[in-house]
Amino acid sequence: MARLQPFCLICLPVLLVAAACSAVSAQDTTPRQPNGSAETTLADCIRIAVRNNVTIRNAYLDRIVQKYALRVAEDIFTPKMRLTSNITRTGPNTDLAGKTTSSGTTTTHIEAPITEGLPTGTTITLTPKHDFFTSNGTSRAYGWDATLTQPLLKGGGWDVNTASVRTARISEQVNILSLKATIMDTLTSVITDYRGYVQAIKALEISKQSLERGKELVAINRELIAAGRMAAVDMVQTEADVANREYNLLSSENSLDAARLALVKVLNLDKNTRITPTQSFAIEPIPFSLEQAKKLALANRPDYQSALLGLETAKINLMLAKNSTLWDLGLSATYGQNFTRDGGPGTTGNSDHWNAGLTLSIPFWDLATQQPYLINKIALQQTEINLAKQRDDLEIEVQDAFRTTEMNLRQVKLAQLSRELSQKKYEIESEKLKAGRSTNFQLVSFQNDLVNAQNNELNSIISYLNALTTLERTVGTTLDKWGITLAERHGDL
Repeated sequence: MARLQPFCLICLPVLLVAAACSAVSAQDTTPRQPNGSAETTLADCIRIAVRNNVTIRNAYLDRIVQKYALRVAEDIFTPKMRLTSNITRTGPNTDLAGKTTSSGTTTTHIEAPITEGLPTGTTITLTPKHDFFTSNGTSRAYGWDATLTQPLLKGGGWDVNTASVRTARISEQVNILSLKATIMDTLTSVITDYRGYVQAIKALEISKQSLERGKELVAINRELIAAGRMAAVDMVQTEADVANREYNLLSSENSLDAARLALVKVLNLDKNTRITPTQSFAIEPIPFSLEQAKKLALANRPDYQSALLGLETAKINLMLAKNSTLWDLGLSATYGQNFTRDGGPGTTGNSDHWNAGLTLSIPFWDLATQQPYLINKIALQQTEINLAKQRDDLEIEVQDAFRTTEMNLRQVKLAQLSRELSQKKYEIESEKLKAGRSTNFQLVSFQNDLVNAQNNELNSIISYLNALTTLERTVGTTLDKWGITLAERHGDL
């Protein structure tokens, strides 16, 4: 019997997720383990995460069960056979005087019905059977029956009987989308944790530079005091500023180790692994307009695509519920042959038999027969309402993410300008102090302004890049961005 040909309800890449080569390293598909001896790029960490991350690995294990469930559903129209056998023993018969009138009999019965269902609702059953009787001699009876049943109203028709297969295939598409969403969420965490680690390294460098400038100022103050151009009491402010910068340095070192642990955790690496990340980031422009972002989200977001599939499932359920309200009219027909043989070589008997008929069952005064239809009709309406609301919410989410990304990009430019001006302001004021034309308080204030401007620039760059990553996740293009394609299984990575 021919199988139903697979079909899909939406466009998806391939089954399941595997990491392909990233755009940064297209020739090398084997991620190197970071050991601190070489710089580890963000693309390297993404490939390591796809291989090592526990959430992704568990998602692949779930796929084993999910794919088998689809296989079982698609096997519904494959012929099935069940072998059954039993042996019974009947004791000898005696009369009232205790005299044996017949010996005992051993009966062995074997049958192996083969059943096949067709997409139209037809069920065909072929039942070969064989009986062996052992008493004073051996005899046997054997034969076969072929039975056909066809529902004509309730339970009949191609759409009704293929509904379970279509529903299973929709569920498979939803499972793939769920896996895709898991990968996207995991990669988004990897990206933000990687940048957080880089941010902590840069913040530590800023703290070290700030401390060095404070110590240089202390040295300058001592020279000015020795030359009689500054009161010794003015050193207190400078020394207090240095102590405060040493405190900030300790906080930065602690934040750095926390960021490193967060990264190795999501990568599922040893907690003592040392990673040397690339510390330069290009400020990329937003690659699409707001309208393009909305279209991308509707085409790529796993949750929205799953909602569309949910609508298809609701329509199938309503069709089945409507069919269940029909009268139960069925056609059945049976034809068979029986043969008997005694202990000799000849056939002692045979017979043919057949029957055919219609059965009709009509329910009266039973409100329960309409209940499933009403439930599924309301469920379809609710699904349509929720889908429209989800579409509106998705557009709002995209618009908000796009606006946030644009604002962060403008903040980057302003923060860069502020850092440049603060640097110049500090350098000018430092020269003025050496010439005796400024105060120690003024230079310390300008130095604090420079540190704040450097941190603001760093934070604004990381915030923009993370906002861009969030926008890509919002429109569902994270996997495309990093060259991740869908493949057969996790071991193929």
